[in-house]
Amino acid sequence: MEHAIGDRLETINVLGFTPRQAEAWAQLASHRFLLYGGARGGGKSRFLRWGGIGLLMDHAAAGRRGVVGALFCSTYPELRDRQVSKIEMEFPKWLGDLRDSQQFGLAFHVAEEYGGGVLQLRNLDDPSKYKSSEFAFILVDELTQIADPAVFHTLRGSLRWAGVRRPQFIAASNPDGPGNLWVRQLWIERDYPPELKPLADEFCFVQSLPTDNPHLDDSYWQDLKTLPPDLRRAWLEGDWYVFSGQAFKSWRTERHIIKPFEIPKHWLRFRGIDWGYASPFCCLWIARNPDNGRVVVYRELYGKELTDRQQAMMIADLTPQDERISTSYADPSMWARSTLDNVTSTADQYLAAGVQLTQADNNRLNGKRKIDRLLEDLPDGKPGLLVFETCSNLIRTLPAMAYDKRHPEDIDTTQEDHAVDALRYALTSLREGSPRQEKKQANPWMEMKL
Repeated sequence: MEHAIGDRLETINVLGFTPRQAEAWAQLASHRFLLYGGARGGGKSRFLRWGGIGLLMDHAAAGRRGVVGALFCSTYPELRDRQVSKIEMEFPKWLGDLRDSQQFGLAFHVAEEYGGGVLQLRNLDDPSKYKSSEFAFILVDELTQIADPAVFHTLRGSLRWAGVRRPQFIAASNPDGPGNLWVRQLWIERDYPPELKPLADEFCFVQSLPTDNPHLDDSYWQDLKTLPPDLRRAWLEGDWYVFSGQAFKSWRTERHIIKPFEIPKHWLRFRGIDWGYASPFCCLWIARNPDNGRVVVYRELYGKELTDRQQAMMIADLTPQDERISTSYADPSMWARSTLDNVTSTADQYLAAGVQLTQADNNRLNGKRKIDRLLEDLPDGKPGLLVFETCSNLIRTLPAMAYDKRHPEDIDTTQEDHAVDALRYALTSLREGSPRQEKKQANPWMEMKL
């Protein structure tokens, strides 16, 4: 094995990258935020640990010795299994040594003759403890296991090192996981919030598939090819719109999203409201076809850092005067008074602004089941739930919802679930029942107690 360091080609020879890994490595010359992966078996974890060594060697070649980078996993058991155990087996003795020290904690120390850099090995049980840390680069294994995008921003705040002009963030991940939504939004869909738009050109995604890894044996291929359809699409084909643990598997973009049309006057209309201030609040306007029970989400309001009165006034302003809303079902927490001195609740504030609320059913499992039933087809062959293409936040978040690992029948509440909560609140009066039995009734499938 060539021990030289210097140009990037020599570094790749030392690191032993596959052609696809080398393609991802080359993108680091022009991008600061790289996501590598998208399917199982593509050598993602190996790319991170050897990529970390490659970055330390590159810094040393540029005269920056003793640089520190960090490799993160969600938990310590994952760090130990995915990275530490592999480093112990793969990294040659001449390269350096793995040790635990008071200054760096558990880390791999590159030998002085190759730059003396340090690759710290960390977990993300409490990301806030890294706020004062400084790293020349950050590597994260299985990024979609991080539900809250705030962790990404916290880690970005630690990307700084004297003499390093472009500190880099490199992640690897499969589509599955509670963080699918925000990871997909940034790297796959390239949809950036205002604060990240100046950095849009710095993001890069390199798709990795099992076919890119020449080291996989036939039994692994056979296992991937015989998985259930949703897992096969996620793990073998790298489909970011279906993943293990997806809560609403029946959702299909091409079937449930429709172009706006004029809602007939005689259809029943109602609203669902999920409250928030620092987190977004959401209001959905929904109409029900009385002939077949089909539910149509036709308007959406989504925002944050708005007072109760501002929220209510925006809802009132978006509702035409001739549009009769029968009921506005709202988050039960909106009736709470936060202190003894506070004599009004959010519901009171809404009422003062002209929006009368009714407490919604907050049984999460019931709400989940109702949405599942609506996603199925009615006797006419079309879904029981249709969403206007203008309702972008419901469209964006509903298919990204994942099950809670501790409560496998429920949705993971750490996700951006505000539009989904508003939908289940709106369905408060939807009766429970068996879809198969209800299809036999004259008024098929569902009724509303309104």
